[in-house]
Amino acid sequence: MIETYDWSSFYNALCKLGPRLLIGIDNYTREMIEEFASSTDMFWSDGLQDLLAVNDNKDGLRASVLSVLELWRENVLQTIDANFGIELDWKTVRIDTASPLIDELIEAAMPD
Repeated sequence: MIETYDWSSFYNALCKLGPRLLIGIDNYTREMIEEFASSTDMFWSDGLQDLLAVNDNKDGLRASVLSVLELWRENVLQTIDANFGIELDWKTVRIDTASPLIDELIEAAMPD
């Protein structure tokens, strides 16, 4: 089977860009999330790659990337609460789906 997405490149981009896509957090929390996202797999979960594969053709990749971002956001919120006692509002903290960074994640997910 031909790989129709590049998980490694996408995941590296997610760790770099994901924190910048979060709306509704303060700068201190964003910096903390950026640090842990870039240096650990603290926000990873099994379902992330599965969601990317759901619509792994070029036309459906945006929907898959947005699904991955939503699960990643949930992972961040749960991890920050469980490990640091920082409760963030699940309704307020969301992904900026209008950001041009989404296009960068889509590009990173495309195979060479």
